[in-house]
Amino acid sequence: MSGDEPAGETEPDRVRTPPQRRRSAARAVPALLTALAEGFLRDSMIIGTAALGLFVAAGGLLAGSAGQGVTGVVGGVGGAVLVLVAVAKHWSIGRQWLTVAIVLAVQIGLIAVWTS
Repeated sequence: MSGDEPAGETEPDRVRTPPQRRRSAARAVPALLTALAEGFLRDSMIIGTAALGLFVAAGGLLAGSAGQGVTGVVGGVGGAVLVLVAVAKHWSIGRQWLTVAIVLAVQIGLIAVWTS
């Protein structure tokens, strides 16, 4: 202690923090491109599944059978609405993919049964 400092005031101990690791831009590019591709693919699948649902409903109504008409409207419009609700309610990405996969499987199943 020198004579210039008052006796009661001392400098508090400084806490050393470790240096932050910096991520370079080159390391972030693959993750960015993967997220962009996944988002584009998911949006394309959502739009395609909703459109296919409307085609399934129209095909069911034009088949001439009451059973195919009802199943077409329920499977087609119901599936399209379910997919759009999953997006509008901001369900998790995994649940959105699962919803699209199930609706798409049901719609393709209806088409396969009607054409066989």
